[in-house]
Amino acid sequence: DTVSTAWFDYTVTSVGAAEEYAGYHSAQGDQLVVVELTIKSTYTQSTMMFDSDFQLSWSGMEQDDTRCMPVEYYCDKQLPAEYELAPKESRSGVLVYQVPEEEQEFQFAFQEIYDDGTQEGRLGDLYVMDLTLQS
Repeated sequence: DTVSTAWFDYTVTSVGAAEEYAGYHSAQGDQLVVVELTIKSTYTQSTMMFDSDFQLSWSGMEQDDTRCMPVEYYCDKQLPAEYELAPKESRSGVLVYQVPEEEQEFQFAFQEIYDDGTQEGRLGDLYVMDLTLQS
């Protein structure tokens, strides 16, 4: 499915689990969830993007669990920690999350935040996609 936000469309092209991805090993009791996605700008101006724009959650997750954020950038298959998406530009890459090994179902979320001059910004729409790992 393709999701359309205020600034871009994104499509999750694959999702998988592994103990190791491109040399990065999960911590004991965790697994790596690798989400491959394509982002295509639909906005008339460049948009600043961050890997943390896309967060992963799961049932029973503690609210302050930092594993909902992608692991630090370590390989060029990943989307960078920060990048600019030019008008009409399309970019593909992966986001790698370290999550509890027993989890199989996730919610992949993007929250629109508009610059309104405050530090927090004004919240826009929240887009949530259900992801299930294949056993």
